[in-house]
Amino acid sequence: MKKRFFHQITITIMFISMSSIGALAQTANGISIQRDIVYGHAGGVDLKCNMARPAKGEGPFPAILFFHGGGWQAGNKSDGNHWIRMFADSGYVGVTVEYRFAPAFKWPAQVEDAKAAIRYLRANAVALNIDSNRIGVMGESAGAYLALMAGVTDGADGLEGDGGSAGYSSGVQAVVSYFGSSDFTLPKAKLSPEVEAAVMKYYNKPLNEVIADFMGTTDPGEPLLKKMSVVTYVNKNDPPTLIFQGDADPFVSVQQAQKLSNVFEQANVPHELIIVKGGGHGWTGKLQDETNIKMFAFLKKIFSQRE
Repeated sequence: MKKRFFHQITITIMFISMSSIGALAQTANGISIQRDIVYGHAGGVDLKCNMARPAKGEGPFPAILFFHGGGWQAGNKSDGNHWIRMFADSGYVGVTVEYRFAPAFKWPAQVEDAKAAIRYLRANAVALNIDSNRIGVMGESAGAYLALMAGVTDGADGLEGDGGSAGYSSGVQAVVSYFGSSDFTLPKAKLSPEVEAAVMKYYNKPLNEVIADFMGTTDPGEPLLKKMSVVTYVNKNDPPTLIFQGDADPFVSVQQAQKLSNVFEQANVPHELIIVKGGGHGWTGKLQDETNIKMFAFLKKIFSQRE
């Protein structure tokens, strides 16, 4: 059991910071990455993204935006470079997105930035050779929360922000969540000492402080937690969503993912919940290969229906 716990800790930290993977050679299969594209400006800072385009085909291409993990206060857009290479190799314009970090910028700054990045692609669709009717979002951990929020919210929810490309829709046509939180009102899981130590080593603070820095509150009864939760915004107009959740995740419980699935079900939103047996807060090897195959099959099905 102890060996399994340490494996989960290693996977957790790996998915929080995957810069080593992002540092791969700049070209692969003829695909290059354009770095540090400014997609918006908010809170006195430029917001940037990296972009990879298909090496073949005429377009316009569907686009997938990736949001990295890191507790909404760590990580780097380059952590997603391996993802956007895979997207480009599969015929998508891949974009990995930078967003503002807590504690300097608390919620909803991160959601606003995610939506600004989507609007940027739509505003510049012709120049970028993107099909503005086929835009999807995908994320891991904290980034999966942003992807989910981009999927379930619209202009009426007051989360668009003023990051740029005003007047364009931040709506998306597909969402993929890898172990993302969806309901902050649920009781938090008690972490093992090993996992707590790993969090402490990475953030230099315990998990409750990491979350409080993002939320701006430590009160579990604070009404803001409902306002922050994905499940609050679900309605019948939401896009098809694919949810991956490990059954051994020490941070996001299977029960949380199941609740999100149930809420989608009640709203008649097309979705699928895939419980990854043995998956923690991230997974590698055969499990990763299997979930990748399922993700690309999902995206192909959704976007082929919109051609």
